[in-house]
Amino acid sequence: MFNVLEDVITDAYGPEAWDSLICMAGAEGAYSSLGTYADTEFHAIAHATATLTGQETTDVLQAFGQSAMPIILKRFPLFAEGVGDARTFLLSLNSVIHPEIRKIFAGAACPHFKYAIGDDIIQITYHSRRRFCDIAQGLARGALSHFGEAGDVSHPECLHSGDDACRLDIRWAA
Repeated sequence: MFNVLEDVITDAYGPEAWDSLICMAGAEGAYSSLGTYADTEFHAIAHATATLTGQETTDVLQAFGQSAMPIILKRFPLFAEGVGDARTFLLSLNSVIHPEIRKIFAGAACPHFKYAIGDDIIQITYHSRRRFCDIAQGLARGALSHFGEAGDVSHPECLHSGDDACRLDIRWAA
C-alpha cells in the first residue's frame, strides 16, 4: 500500500510533495513492494497530507482508497478478471482477492468482511487489526467508479467512534 500511496500522492501533487510528506511525517520513505512497514508510518503520512492540504485525515484516507483502486487494478488485473460489476467484485474480497494478495505478499494483514446483501445494498462489516476502514470506504467508492456504477458508500458504524465494529453500506442508485 505504501507504493500505491506514493503513486497517488505524486500523481496528484508531484514527486516533491512525496518527499515533503515523508519529512513531515518522520517516515522512512524508501518502501519496497515486498516489504512490511508499520501502520503508524502510513498514518503519519496520511496525517501529514491532511495537514498540508487542510483536510481531515479520514477524508485523505478515503480519497486515497478511491484513487488507489485504478492503480491496484492496473498492477493486478487478475483481481477484476471476469468481473463485470462492483457488487461481484466487492463480494469476492474474502474469497478471491485477499487470498491472491497473501500469495503475492506473504504475511499480508488483509481485512475480513462479513456481508449482508439486499437488492440495492450491501452492508459490509469490516474486521481488521489495522483499522483502515476509511481506506476500505474509499476503495468501495473506487470500485463503483471503476465499474461505471452510480451509488453511495456510507460508514454509519466505526470502531474509531466507539462502535463495536466498522460497517460500510454500499447502496446502488435506483
